[in-house]
Amino acid sequence: MAREQFVCEPIIVDSSSVPLVALAKGAPACPRRFRWRGQDHEVVAVLETSKQLRAHDSPETYVRSHSFRVVTNTNLEMVLRCDRQVRGNPWRVFTVKKLYC
Repeated sequence: MAREQFVCEPIIVDSSSVPLVALAKGAPACPRRFRWRGQDHEVVAVLETSKQLRAHDSPETYVRSHSFRVVTNTNLEMVLRCDRQVRGNPWRVFTVKKLYC
């Protein structure tokens, strides 16, 4: 089995592929289509979602980023991350692993 590789590279999200339901709740939704390294990818399955918290000096917690472990039509398992602290394009491919059939 291939090893997961850390890449942390930006992606270009197809904004028409982002479900609006999560956005209405103030959280990013996993994009269904995006471009990475010049190739188009389509999400065929979301395996896991998570969020990374940053503690403050108050009892409230702040969500620093949202992550989505996905499988794409290009036979890759990726972790897509939306970092709330990044200005401009907050979306990155965080890790990638080639899947074998």
